[in-house]
Amino acid sequence: MTLRVRTTPIAQRMAQEAGIDLAELARQQGIDKVERTHVEAAIAARTPVATAPGVAEGVVSDGETIPITRIRLLIAGRMADSAHTTAPVTLTTEADATELVALREQLKSAFAPRNLPATSYNDLFVKLCAHALQEYPLLTATWHETELRIARAIHISLAVDTADGLMAPVIRDVQAKSLRQIAAESSALIEKAQARQLSPDELQGGVFTITNLGMYNIDAFTPIINLPQCAILGIGRIVKKPAVVGDQIAPRHRVALSLTFDHRVVDGAPAARFLDMVRASVESPMLWLAG
Repeated sequence: MTLRVRTTPIAQRMAQEAGIDLAELARQQGIDKVERTHVEAAIAARTPVATAPGVAEGVVSDGETIPITRIRLLIAGRMADSAHTTAPVTLTTEADATELVALREQLKSAFAPRNLPATSYNDLFVKLCAHALQEYPLLTATWHETELRIARAIHISLAVDTADGLMAPVIRDVQAKSLRQIAAESSALIEKAQARQLSPDELQGGVFTITNLGMYNIDAFTPIINLPQCAILGIGRIVKKPAVVGDQIAPRHRVALSLTFDHRVVDGAPAARFLDMVRASVESPMLWLAG
């Protein structure tokens, strides 16, 4: 007897194309209705990379091709859907990250002798964004045709570049976790992403995404909203620049922050206030760390 599972038409089509058993997926996830995000996470968690023989990454000579994998199709579909179904607007600001850099160095010095995971800048941004999202919960909302649904807990997706493509594992209940807990969890999730060991559940449920291109010497960019979320924060490189401090010119660490949000869900003014609070948190990290 075949178990009938409630699903959406697009989830059913994606599952058929990917050869995913909807009843088994529902059983594994403990859900009674399979939606698109469940199928996408299942595909992302299992899809192998197919590479044409003799073709190096990023290098294609005449007459050679690189096959498009299922996960590449998944990423392409999500990006296209985000661009065409949302009303994206990007705001950019620059923050003085001098105090944030100092805080990270202090945490590294404190954690290293105890063999604890080093706190990354991503970990710091995860925590400070959770603090800002508690003040501006509309940035966690999802669009539905008759209502907006605001998240009860702050689960933050962290974009991770892997050999398989872009993954966004989720750090859950960030508002209730310490920096040490966040550092340990993010380190484990990134390691699992690189090893293709993420479960579908670890890729679902995020209410806000952080993507960091600073390690590639990128200053500012336009991140694409990670559906069904309504906002994503892009972080550029932290670079030392001359800045006016009081009446003096002094070297300061600066970082560009780019917030893309869905204007259907959030208006420009509250989005700007949220981004300004993130900026203020970068510049005075003790304000949110103490909270």
